[in-house]
Amino acid sequence: MGWIRALILGCAATGVVAAQTVSQYPGTPTLQLNKPIERTIGTGQTHSYQIIADENTYVQLVVEQRGIDVVVRVYYPNGKKPAEYDSPNGTEGPENLSFVTSVKSSYRIEVTPLSRDIVPAGEYEIRLIEERPATEQEIKDSQNVEALKARALALLGEVEGLIAELRLPQTRIKTQMQVAGMLWDTDEKRALKYVTDATTAFKELLSNVDVTGRSYKDYSRVYYLITNLRQEIIQVLIYRQPEMALNFIRSTPPLPDPYGNQRDITTNEAALEMEIANQLIAKDPKRTLEIARENLKTRYSSALTNTIVNLRQKNPEMAAELATDVANKLLRDKTKNSQTASLIIGLIQLTGSTAGNQGGDLDGAARRPPLLSDQLRRDLYQRAVSDALALKTPFPNVNFPERDYAWSLLSGLQQLGTDVDTIVNGAAAAVSKKVHEFSSTNNNNWQPMQEFQDALNDANMPLEQVIQILSRAPKEQKEQLFVQLSNRLMNNGDSARAKQIINDYITTPFNRQQALLNIETQEMYRSMAKGKIEDALRNIANMSNPQQRAQALVQMANQIGPGYKRSAAIMFLDQARALLPESLQAQDQIQLQALCELAKAYSRYDSKRAFEIVDPLVDQFNELSAAARTLEGFGGEYYEEEELNMQNGNVIANVATQLTGTLGTLALTNFDRAKQTADRITLPEVRLRGYIDIALISIQNAR
Repeated sequence: MGWIRALILGCAATGVVAAQTVSQYPGTPTLQLNKPIERTIGTGQTHSYQIIADENTYVQLVVEQRGIDVVVRVYYPNGKKPAEYDSPNGTEGPENLSFVTSVKSSYRIEVTPLSRDIVPAGEYEIRLIEERPATEQEIKDSQNVEALKARALALLGEVEGLIAELRLPQTRIKTQMQVAGMLWDTDEKRALKYVTDATTAFKELLSNVDVTGRSYKDYSRVYYLITNLRQEIIQVLIYRQPEMALNFIRSTPPLPDPYGNQRDITTNEAALEMEIANQLIAKDPKRTLEIARENLKTRYSSALTNTIVNLRQKNPEMAAELATDVANKLLRDKTKNSQTASLIIGLIQLTGSTAGNQGGDLDGAARRPPLLSDQLRRDLYQRAVSDALALKTPFPNVNFPERDYAWSLLSGLQQLGTDVDTIVNGAAAAVSKKVHEFSSTNNNNWQPMQEFQDALNDANMPLEQVIQILSRAPKEQKEQLFVQLSNRLMNNGDSARAKQIINDYITTPFNRQQALLNIETQEMYRSMAKGKIEDALRNIANMSNPQQRAQALVQMANQIGPGYKRSAAIMFLDQARALLPESLQAQDQIQLQALCELAKAYSRYDSKRAFEIVDPLVDQFNELSAAARTLEGFGGEYYEEEELNMQNGNVIANVATQLTGTLGTLALTNFDRAKQTADRITLPEVRLRGYIDIALISIQNAR
């Protein structure tokens, strides 16, 4: 969840400023500034806290995870949906959250394990780190969410004419679909108009593709362009207008894969249709059954299993009909590939034991008609066992459909355990034996290396003994083995010894340099995951190559600040900026990306500083785009029909995307300034891209 959304969710509707009576939660611990609370939490538990604050107070707290992944929720007195916080850092590291209070009241905080499955208990620390009067800008940001959304929608109205003027159909189609997605909740009629225009243009574009008259390079480029555009259209439609999505899929068949991999295309198309069918279950299960049967006539999709599960919740009889149709076709048709294997095992698993099949769902729901008759289930089991055991152990590491089919069956049957023996006597042991044969054959090539891998994997073996064993490895493999040992030491937290191993045993200069850089990078990521920004910045400063420092800053810039007071966050951002060259303009694309990420981070605390970084980059982009027009045809392909091609991955288009995305983020704190900065972009197609990103990010954060 974005930081601005955290501020927004903490406030009531615009105009609610009067103080209210504090409503405390009896018996709930109250968080005090800089007084951490440490606790252990396990599956199914929820710990509650409260913060008592005045109106227009900026509140920031952190939950430090120590062995368990938690989600943190904030409940507001205005009755709005609670805000949730869960960053992708797993079981270690901080969950940072902040908000601006709308009234004088008590705000409840809940901490609970993210996973609903049984997980080991873990510790965490919750700490209130800042509670102060909110700045004028913070209050304005938190109160003007609806105004921000309204301005974003108004901006979309202003740019409608510019979209129609785009020369490149691929850019126009992509833009139309993005705008449709933004308008859908507020103006479905306008959204459908954009979709209709985009799909019509796409079909025209598709009809003009010459499959045979192009070189391989040219066709590959067109193939990926068309495929990506088609996928973007489908993703906008599939959850909003599933029938329209289905019609579009069937009326725009995929182009032939330039690598000849038509099997994957067929599989993906089948899965898309079943995803659409699943969207229709709640309103029209009969239509879901129709689509599934149409799909089954021409191909198999492992997604059918999921459709049967979902359909059974709504209409058990229809689910049984579909399951029976699938089983009968599998038994008639001897096609052998991973999709059929997945369906066979999936149907067997869905029906459970024979008694479970008759009794209904495994979760103890009310009795329902069995998905399959006992005979059909038995026949599926027998086919699975027969085909799996018929596999002739192939030459190692050679893949082909029948081998994948048999291996999928073996893996599935092995997971079913002794239940296999209730249908085919002695099958469980036979399956285990075949799995062992299969695995042994595939591992034969590794036997000469087994001694070294065993040493690396033995955590109890003394390090000096491991080094002695690895030293006997063949020269061409020795360095890689010592890199693995270094990585093991790094994972155990011993970075000093990891570096020593690299310096002592990696003799190739380039390999040694890369390995040491990898250690520095891992240390940086570990520090970032734990919220130790000072250590992460120190790791980056140790990188001698400016481009490597810039790349590292790209990765960590958005983590600089959360969990720290405003003054500390700005101090860290200043330190990060000092790790890049002093020039206001970037020296290469990586540095430009790093500056953009730093500008986004600065915008949380000081939008003026953020724009001071971005303004020179806009000037630089205008210079680069003009230079690229001059260089067109002399080593670069930037423009097409006098318009910057935003879809072919050229470096100028990439820089444009980085800049416009940054302006979108900066619009959250200063919409007018971001729009004015976008106005300064010379190329109209990129200027339009800036407007679209400003609107998109504003609307996303207003939801």
